[in-house]
Amino acid sequence: MFLTKHDLKLSYGIDLEIAAFHVDRKVPLHNLYWEGRSIYLPGAPGYLFIPLFADLLRRAGVNKLDLLNEQQLQVNEKILHCAALLEHGKISWQQNVAQVMSSVVPHPSSISLYEEIKSYLSGSTRPVKTGRLGTRFPSLNRADTYLISITTLDVSLLDVDLVLSAWYALMTYFLIMDDLADIREDLVNQEENVLLDAGLNEKGANQVMSMIDASIETMNKINPVMANRIDHKKSLIDLDAIIRSIR
Repeated sequence: MFLTKHDLKLSYGIDLEIAAFHVDRKVPLHNLYWEGRSIYLPGAPGYLFIPLFADLLRRAGVNKLDLLNEQQLQVNEKILHCAALLEHGKISWQQNVAQVMSSVVPHPSSISLYEEIKSYLSGSTRPVKTGRLGTRFPSLNRADTYLISITTLDVSLLDVDLVLSAWYALMTYFLIMDDLADIREDLVNQEENVLLDAGLNEKGANQVMSMIDASIETMNKINPVMANRIDHKKSLIDLDAIIRSIR
């Protein structure tokens, strides 16, 4: 699905200039994340989150020009290339983290934030909640290497706590929706999935739905358009029926 800058503004609340920049950007060469793609921003959560998070950073105090800086975009794209290498089994989690960290070494504007995120990510498997980083379920922390991109920005102008809460509100929703769609396949292939983390029972279902509620509450303070979208999608979920069909 091709998205226009006006789709991103009206449906997701994204600033028009940020939206246009991402819609018009060319697919990066030799980047596994975009392999087989002819446009930079297809209408899938794994790509939509890029301009959405850029817009959340703008709302939290980052200069828009810094968000659209070529160096910044190349760092973001390198992180996603590493994520694709991990997904395809070409590198381990530790190698993924090492490559991501090295991509921002020349540029970090905040050594303390860099070290905080590095410590959080540097385990042998998915990171577990540490302080203000992470969620209760490791499966929902699988995209958190992208957080290192924040350290290339001027964090003196940034409400970091707001950014982190916005990130987890956004990605918790996207990753839960992805896991709900993939639950049968993940069961067969023994892949990570938040429903498996939470438990295929009423308690697990309540935990997952409460996390979506928390995403709506947080996003409503930052991007009400996106909050409304999450709320609508939540109304369409019948989690009990999904769990019953599996059991």
